[in-house]
Amino acid sequence: MKLDISNGTPFYLQIRNEILNKIKAGVWKEGDIIPSEKLLAEEYQVSRVTIRSAIVQLVNERYLIRRPGFGTIVYQNKDSLSNFTLVRSFTNEMKEMGLLSKTIEATLEYIPADKKIADIFQIAEGDYVYNLRRVRGGTVPILYSNTYLLPVIKITDEVLKGSLYSFLSSHQIYFDHFEETVSAVKASKEVMSKLKIYYDAPQLKRVRYSFDDKEKLIEYTETFYNALLYEYRTSISYRKK
Repeated sequence: MKLDISNGTPFYLQIRNEILNKIKAGVWKEGDIIPSEKLLAEEYQVSRVTIRSAIVQLVNERYLIRRPGFGTIVYQNKDSLSNFTLVRSFTNEMKEMGLLSKTIEATLEYIPADKKIADIFQIAEGDYVYNLRRVRGGTVPILYSNTYLLPVIKITDEVLKGSLYSFLSSHQIYFDHFEETVSAVKASKEVMSKLKIYYDAPQLKRVRYSFDDKEKLIEYTETFYNALLYEYRTSISYRKK
């Protein structure tokens, strides 16, 4: 890329944009080590200080991560968050286990928030939110999910059978980070009915909070799994500081 000296955009921003375009285009994929500051400075014919400014901005935006003594690595852009185990879709989880998945039952409503949901989203009781309920599995139910979403966009029946996150990303709604809790709970009568459980045994409950890049909570989901049919898996990687 040849830097444009006529448009008034600082060189470090032009380089930042060029690096980001390469990440989004898949030229540099997640986990790839990008060229060193020295090589980039030679390529763009600028100082290493200019290169460093471009990289620092992308680090702050969570597209790159620096590992001392190792290099600068493509970390994650917003689109790739759904590829991580903690936020992986049920469809992908089932594929990894070699099982077929489908939506057995689904409803979508636009409802006034009760006190619990209002407190979670920090909105007024009675403010409207979307409520998506789904039973998913293979030949038998495996999970029952109860999702609440702020009306940042209009949610359509398209989400009843397909991927919620694919629907949101197709409308330019991305999550910046997620928080989750997992616990064993005694299933309520509703959950037992949805999952066709006829015995008194603890079930797996996963609660997810999904935030946008302004730290605003957009999605809250409670998912209940038939513990005899589902194994929750995660992976943790440590980074050098």
